[in-house]
Amino acid sequence: MATKVVIFAFDGLRPDMVTPVVMPNLHRFAQTGTLCTGSRVAFPTETRVNQATLVTGCWPTRHGIVGNRFMDPAAAGGSLINSGDEDQLRAASDALEGRLLDVPSLGEILAERGMSLAVAGSGTAGGTRILHHRAEALGDFRLSLYRPDASTPVAEVQAVVDKLGPIPEAKVPALERTTYLLDTFLEGIAPRLAPEVTILWSFEPDISYHYSGLGTEDNLSALGHADAQFGRLVDWRNQLPIDERPTLLTLSDHGHLAIEGEPIDVAGKLAEAGFSVGPALTDEVDAALFCQRAGGIYVRDREREQVAEIAGWLRAQPWCELVFTDSLPDTLSLADVRIAHRRAPDIAFVTTAHDGTNAAGLVGRCTHDTSGLATDGGLHGGLHPIELGNWFALQGASNAGIEPYRVVDTPCGIVDVLPTVLHLLGIEVEHQLDGRVLHELLGEVLPNASVETVESVAAGMVLERSTFAGATYLERGYRR
Repeated sequence: MATKVVIFAFDGLRPDMVTPVVMPNLHRFAQTGTLCTGSRVAFPTETRVNQATLVTGCWPTRHGIVGNRFMDPAAAGGSLINSGDEDQLRAASDALEGRLLDVPSLGEILAERGMSLAVAGSGTAGGTRILHHRAEALGDFRLSLYRPDASTPVAEVQAVVDKLGPIPEAKVPALERTTYLLDTFLEGIAPRLAPEVTILWSFEPDISYHYSGLGTEDNLSALGHADAQFGRLVDWRNQLPIDERPTLLTLSDHGHLAIEGEPIDVAGKLAEAGFSVGPALTDEVDAALFCQRAGGIYVRDREREQVAEIAGWLRAQPWCELVFTDSLPDTLSLADVRIAHRRAPDIAFVTTAHDGTNAAGLVGRCTHDTSGLATDGGLHGGLHPIELGNWFALQGASNAGIEPYRVVDTPCGIVDVLPTVLHLLGIEVEHQLDGRVLHELLGEVLPNASVETVESVAAGMVLERSTFAGATYLERGYRR
């Protein structure tokens, strides 16, 4: 019998903050389950990029969510699409006749086999939509605590609200909504719907990292509260008969660095340098700028000479660490970071990062172009190892074959979750995936599998990747 699966995502969680003191339930879960220390995420290290990677088993170059903001003329003309905005994302999906992602996602794959996916999230409504963008059409459950009006099916969502009461207001830290998220599963999804796969997406600790600061009292409170709610999920699972316990998989979608210095006005600096910059790509401007640290510049008509000029200017800036284009010399390649796609920017760039510590003694700092964050506020998007390294631990169902009490250090990543989950469910797909089944978690020997390092170098910029068992993962990017 195929095992059911519950995925609990702690948005932005740094693995080094899962300690017996701060997060005792999650720490104990990993110690008695399987902890994957070599797990990595997709670039840009942003939430919606990695949510799409999670549910497709593909890198952005295949699924098409190449940034938290991106451009798709077929969906939104010359305007940038903010993938966190439910209205913009729904409009884009409608314009694309439901083809928001270029490859099948988990909910669609399950539906073809008479199975279901349920999703509940306390993060952005757009992110919750990406986790199951076809939920309306397939009749599956999707609840966004930020936008209950964008949730589906209406009757099931209303049944949850009737039972639990009104959704709490959004606050920082988001303690009440984290509790409501678990209540939704324990009181609604599990007993009423019994889906084959459930994804629960907690906005903490990401929101408190950003707006309270890494390691602050509010942030530690949010971590502890999210851990306590996860403990409720573990208790629920442990109370089930052994042969009815689902595989429980925990993960994060990226790590966080602490910001330093004042925000860099990249658009203003480009304008000062003589480039025409605007909020959207229109006939009146030559370029559009978007994103945090994982910057992207779209150039009108993709005019190659101007792309080269802007790329050269970026390389000369002391706050810019890495520059990517499709094929220009003295830049790294968009293909090497797996974002070469029709929606990709003409130029992607990453600002500087280093291993310095913040006021709480946490390693990892970065320059930034984002206003409104706390002192020592968290940020992500780039290619520092802390941003790329994500939390990944699981405990298998009795028939899953996942061995307990193990630490696995082989390279793996969020891209491997879908193929591994499908394997546990006894599902094979015909289309190509970038991720792989994590056979080493099942106690299986991988013959002739060894870790190799691949390095790309351009104009002193270095990108390191690892390959293992036919899959490739980003490890870090830096300037020599």
